[in-house]
Amino acid sequence: MISVKKLTLATIFLVILLLFACQANENDLMFVGEGENWSSKVTVNQTDGDETYQIQINYKGHSIHDIEAFSYYVETKNNGVFDFSQNDASLNKEGIYIYKLSVSNSQSTTVKDELVIKVDWNGNSEDFTLINK
Repeated sequence: MISVKKLTLATIFLVILLLFACQANENDLMFVGEGENWSSKVTVNQTDGDETYQIQINYKGHSIHDIEAFSYYVETKNNGVFDFSQNDASLNKEGIYIYKLSVSNSQSTTVKDELVIKVDWNGNSEDFTLINK
């Protein structure tokens, strides 16, 4: 009986250890910021040496229906390695745009990086900084 208990405890310990080890390979960085008319969040998922990205852009104004399309450009302020853009993006009914980039890059983004986003819409332009939270 004692050896069965020890074996069971050892198995449980190993399973818990494996679960924590699997989580250690994944690191999400979340960069957030806002300007006068827009706010944004960029999530950088780092797994096994690769990065994937998701961006959320929120329109803070009340005239969502006046914005048929907008464009944005995101880049790192510190090292210029990270950048992506989209033309003719559109908001949903709540004034939110969400896009997950299917592109995977080698891991280069750090917690110290700052991102800059520029949003162009209806002849207007706004840029602001996103910092890691």
